[in-house]
Amino acid sequence: MEKTDDILIDQKGVSQQFSEEQQSVLKTMDKWIEAVTTTDPDTVAKLYAKDAVFWGTVSPFLRTTPQGTKDYFEHFMGLEHLNAIYYKPMVRVYGDIAVNSGYYTFFHKKDGKIMSIPARYTFVYRKDSDGEWYIIDHHSSAVPQNE
Repeated sequence: MEKTDDILIDQKGVSQQFSEEQQSVLKTMDKWIEAVTTTDPDTVAKLYAKDAVFWGTVSPFLRTTPQGTKDYFEHFMGLEHLNAIYYKPMVRVYGDIAVNSGYYTFFHKKDGKIMSIPARYTFVYRKDSDGEWYIIDHHSSAVPQNE
């Protein structure tokens, strides 16, 4: 997200106004996007609390352990030339708990073609004693095709 005072412009160019606390949640989302697309599964898994629950976009299984989360990202991050953007975030902060729902689209290369996976997300975060937001619940599902 690009910042101009307290107005943020999302990765699709839509501007929204967020409080300082909401912006701190979005910084965690930025870290997640960067980690998923440029680092390794261990780095991504460290953004999740030890008791996190995670429904991945391309998996039918609920992940309830750090190892399960890492295993999911070992597969997912193996997609060729993986990239992602998120947009239309709706951030709500309730003390040391925050909820961020919106859209993201993952892009990757398959058989020489750029493929996209448009999805919806909800992240629930808990602010730990270190002042950092950690993911405690993450649900992601592909956007249904129009009929």
